[in-house]
Amino acid sequence: MSPTAIRAQAHDADVFTDMLDVVDDLTESAVRQIVSGEEDFAENALPPQLLHDVVRANIEAILRVVSGDANVGVDAATWAGRVKAEYGVPISGLLHGFRLGGLEVWEWAIARAADGEQASALLRRSSHFWGTLERFTTAAAEAYRHVTGDREQREQVSRRVALLAVLEGSAADRGPNGVPAAGVPRALGLPERASYRVVVGEIGEQGADPLPGVATLLDNAHIRSAWTTELGERIGLVAAVSQADTEGVPRIVERAATSRVGVSRPFTSLAAAPGALKEARIAVRCATPPAGVHGYGSAPIDEFVATHTESAGELSENVLAALLTDEAGDAALLDTLHAWFAADGSTAETARQLHCHRNTVLYRMTRIAELTGRVPTRPVDAAELYVALRALRFGVNRK
Repeated sequence: MSPTAIRAQAHDADVFTDMLDVVDDLTESAVRQIVSGEEDFAENALPPQLLHDVVRANIEAILRVVSGDANVGVDAATWAGRVKAEYGVPISGLLHGFRLGGLEVWEWAIARAADGEQASALLRRSSHFWGTLERFTTAAAEAYRHVTGDREQREQVSRRVALLAVLEGSAADRGPNGVPAAGVPRALGLPERASYRVVVGEIGEQGADPLPGVATLLDNAHIRSAWTTELGERIGLVAAVSQADTEGVPRIVERAATSRVGVSRPFTSLAAAPGALKEARIAVRCATPPAGVHGYGSAPIDEFVATHTESAGELSENVLAALLTDEAGDAALLDTLHAWFAADGSTAETARQLHCHRNTVLYRMTRIAELTGRVPTRPVDAAELYVALRALRFGVNRK
């Protein structure tokens, strides 16, 4: 290093070293600058003495670094990041504080330069000063994000535990009114008074989210929700504060659905959540694959069949045994019976749906009656045939 460079560094170091003697005054000045923007950056969330101590520690550390002390690390900056994260100061406030503090130190350094040579030396060393400030700012921001990341993870775990407790019924007061435990909705980020629904989405073999973006869609409609993923299911507790919002939940959920999804009936007490979860799971089995939304209560027969699959399977095979032989003609009979029920028993509409002649439909319906021993136009027989057909939809194996 040349003698000129050495002298310049010495002059510069003298200015910063001298400023260590007035670090308390410098701190007071910097703190005043920082808190003047408290409305925007919420620095007033920190106790005054704590803010003073944080600012002082960082100013002193920066002065020592630029004075040539190689043993000073960024511990003060890390402390600042942790403290401001813990007190809820936004990261913009953290960065703003370091900018203001850095400007204050630099302005004091310029003002204390004894002559033009010292001022020139300071300018030559400006990159070192601002680089040091950037290093401290970066360390503070990393510490801040670490704290907030850990806190968010803890909050997510806490919300998940609270949600599972609600769905399992352990979060409800066991008193006569089934009043939910105080604070549970608030812990889930939900309104205290609301009309709730449980939503269950079926996760496929590839593990894809069956309801991507659903929380955002609900938030945009001013409907709050809490979600978790458990054993192949995406489960949500949705809270709406108006009747219109309650009724609109299935439509919003349908916009996000990429798999089968079930929605429970509305309920107002969290004590009813376990029953609603059962409803939503039954509704999933009633939803149209590969992606559809079923609201519990909208198709009672389907829900009954989905709940009693073994009995429904026996009924299906007993009633439709003669039509479950995998022969082409039998398949046409099943298709015709499906279409006939969908057409509300209209032969003409059934023919239109199947693109065949009305007489063909009449022949097939007669053949169905002969093979099953049940006349589709007779109410009791029609009920057995319809339930048997719905059971086929839930995966009853043919003989």
